[in-house]
Amino acid sequence: MSKIIVHIGTHKTATTTIQQRFWSFAPELADHGLVYPLLSDSPGHHGLVLPWSPAAEEYRLPGGAEAAFARLVQEYGDSDYTVLLSSEEFSRAEPKGGVNYDALRRLLDGFDEIEVVCLLRPQWQFIQSVYLELSKVMSPPRPPELISPALNRGVFAGMWADYTLLLDRLEAAFGPENITLMDFETCRRAEGGVMGALLRHLGLDPENAALKPMVADAGAANVSPPPLAGWASNILSEPKPAPVWLRRRAQHFLVQEYGPRARSCLFTRPEFDRLKDHFDPINAELTQRRQPYQPDFAMAPADRSGLTLFREDIGVSFWLQFCRNLAQEMLLEDRKSVAGQ
Repeated sequence: MSKIIVHIGTHKTATTTIQQRFWSFAPELADHGLVYPLLSDSPGHHGLVLPWSPAAEEYRLPGGAEAAFARLVQEYGDSDYTVLLSSEEFSRAEPKGGVNYDALRRLLDGFDEIEVVCLLRPQWQFIQSVYLELSKVMSPPRPPELISPALNRGVFAGMWADYTLLLDRLEAAFGPENITLMDFETCRRAEGGVMGALLRHLGLDPENAALKPMVADAGAANVSPPPLAGWASNILSEPKPAPVWLRRRAQHFLVQEYGPRARSCLFTRPEFDRLKDHFDPINAELTQRRQPYQPDFAMAPADRSGLTLFREDIGVSFWLQFCRNLAQEMLLEDRKSVAGQ
């Protein structure tokens, strides 16, 4: 009996690490009945999302996405293998409402069983991580400009913030019994972390000698920079992206000012509380909806008790030291330039 599992992210839930590990261990996984298709040079299957997301253009597959789906059905649809596809692009909300899940479902009809797996993290963490990811390639919207659409429309930066809206679309296409939601924080705390939790869900033993390196060597990939260092460097570099050296320098002065043990948050305390008050009831509804199918699934309320440094705490002293250091460096370079003339 054939089965296909579509791991749809979401973004910033260790997807890069997962894809790199499954890519690297594809032969060992196949020996255990799990196929992770090597469709291109990219570990993730982002090219399969191209019919619905222009963001995947750089991952275009030879012959196109629909042909790739057809090949998977032809090769594995009548087999006893389980096929795993993975791309966080499958969970995008925009453009045009995101992936057409009805169309995706039809492309997978040749398999006897279809399952959709999605990892979710608390919205304040999710928005913060996406902000920092955007910071690597652009000058991102300021935090309040991300929060407002998340609260008003349940969408920010093309991503779902209201997970019930995502679930509505998945259930309509695949049926609630064929969806598995996983809480990112629960998975991260599990033995073997997110990778161990995912392998166990797939029916594989992370302690198996052939698969154990997948967990042991699965260091975090695509790690976000410290949130307030990213924010401070973005403020100074607008409208251009902040270079890595500027983020590192911002972090240096944050540590000098607030100590190495400060646990920072991109948001102010009132912003955090707005996100909590809005999304905690939505996440509770999500948990309740999944109880008939996933009685062990739950998303805990947002909690800021472990956070010690918020955006409103960044004061004049930090900015003075940070900017003075940059000014001194610029003056030094200016003197060197004059002396060289």
